[in-house]
Order: sequence, then structure tokens, then C-alpha cells
Amino acid sequence: MIGVWNLWLFFVLGYGVIWASMGWANRKREKPIEDPELYKFHGKKILVIGWMWLIVVFLVSLFVPVNFKFLFWLGLSLFIIGIILNVISMYSFAQFTGGINITGIYRYSRNPMYVGGFFFLSGLCLMGWSKSAWSIAFFILFIISLPYYHWTILLEEGFLENKYGEPYLKYKQNVPRYLI
Repeated sequence: MIGVWNLWLFFVLGYGVIWASMGWANRKREKPIEDPELYKFHGKKILVIGWMWLIVVFLVSLFVPVNFKFLFWLGLSLFIIGIILNVISMYSFAQFTGGINITGIYRYSRNPMYVGGFFFLSGLCLMGWSKSAWSIAFFILFIISLPYYHWTILLEEGFLENKYGEPYLKYKQNVPRYLI
């Protein structure tokens, strides 16, 4: 049953904060964080698959009740960490105007937005965890998203290697893809 205290509320709140911070960073930089050349390089498949996945996950979240027990509080912590990592990533991008972003949080992870997304979604899974079919479906969608995100990152890295060459290869050698 769709209810006010289902995961959709946190899903919308979290993405609202993340997308608002991205909009702020884009305005501050006067250009988008997401390089439009990436979509010319790989076509729109990244965008189409990403939006389809997001819509399906949102629709499932409508039916996953929040479980206000121990796992909720653990999940809420991960959820907040994910949002914070995304906002910090946007702030780092807002301070940066061109080339390869190796400033701020990008000194520690080449993909802090994706790491934040992992924490965000794993937090949502815990916040709504139960033995219900909807909760399990949400968890399965989360698990399916992991190889998709990794594939997207590999495509982005190929694009960045092609665009920036040796400087990006040096960056890759010195900074982990995720956290380690």
C-alpha cells in the first residue's frame, strides 16, 4: 500500500537535496558537471538506462514501508552519509572550472558521487528492510544497480582517458576508483 511513511518520501527528499546541490554547482561553474561530450562519445544509453532505473526504483519505493527499528537508524546514517558525499562532491565541482577535477574530495576518490549513491541506496534498503515482496524487490534493484554503476564508471573513464590522455592516466594511478 502506498503510504506517507514509505521509502518514496526519503527517496524524493534525498534526490531533491542531491539535485539541488548539482543545480547550484552548475550555476556556480556556469557549465554542467556532467560533460555533454560524454553523451556524444557513448550515445544516450547511459542516460536512458539511468532514468529508466530511477523511475522503476521510485515506483517500487512507493510500496516499501519504512521500518522504524534498529535497521532504520543504521540505514538513516548511511542515507545521510550518501547525501553528504554527494553534496561535498558538488561543492568540489563548483570550485573547479575545467580539466580533470583533482581537488577536494576528488583527491581521495575518482567517483565520490557514485560512492555517495551506494551509501544513499544501501541506507534506503535498510530503512525499509522487511520480508515483504516490495522490500525484497527494492533490494534486488539495488543489487542490480551496482554493475550498472560500475559499467557507467568504466564508460566515463574511457571517455576521460580519450579526452585528457596522460594527465588522467596519472590521476587514475594515484587516486582509487571508489575508496580503496
